[in-house]
Amino acid sequence: MPSAITPSPHIRSAARWKGLRVGLLGGSFNPAHAGHMHIARQAIIRFKLDAVWWVVSPGNVLKTKNVVADFDARVEAVRAFVNHPRMCVTDIERHLKTRYTHDTVKALKIRFPATRFVWIAGMDNAVDFHRWDRWADLPHLVPFVFFDRPPALAKIKGKRLRQNKRIRQRTKIMTHRVKRHESGVFWMFKGRAVNLSSTQIRAGKG
Repeated sequence: MPSAITPSPHIRSAARWKGLRVGLLGGSFNPAHAGHMHIARQAIIRFKLDAVWWVVSPGNVLKTKNVVADFDARVEAVRAFVNHPRMCVTDIERHLKTRYTHDTVKALKIRFPATRFVWIAGMDNAVDFHRWDRWADLPHLVPFVFFDRPPALAKIKGKRLRQNKRIRQRTKIMTHRVKRHESGVFWMFKGRAVNLSSTQIRAGKG
């Protein structure tokens, strides 16, 4: 398979991404695994994306307030893992000086005003989404797409995100082309799911 998109996006590369539909797959990726790759591929296919950026976070703010010391090593490990012609790995959060997804998305929309962003994640992220900083505002900034990962589907039914009537929510979407200024949440309940986590892998259970 051809190597991933190069060079990776940086804060002054807006012209290169003008008019493109880009999926943002954020995380600490400690380590990156087949589950991440599965939803990245599904996002490209089902949302007609031109590219997916793997946005490596300096640290998960829900777990630590400090920048993880192995950040550079994780970025390089993810770059070695991602080998897809429409995917690339970026440490752009370090250059934007952001830690929270809300700040990152707002900064990207300012830096890349003509790019259509979509945030993609596994369904397990939806379970704790109400703990994210300014979580109720996030789906109004860019569309959020949550891909099924058992058994998270059963766990999200009573969660605040799922019950929020002010956020447009769509389910069972097979394919969708993201429109300019679109917002809301897409719940991808259909299709093959990969039940794998970085925590399991670190514990030797993956």
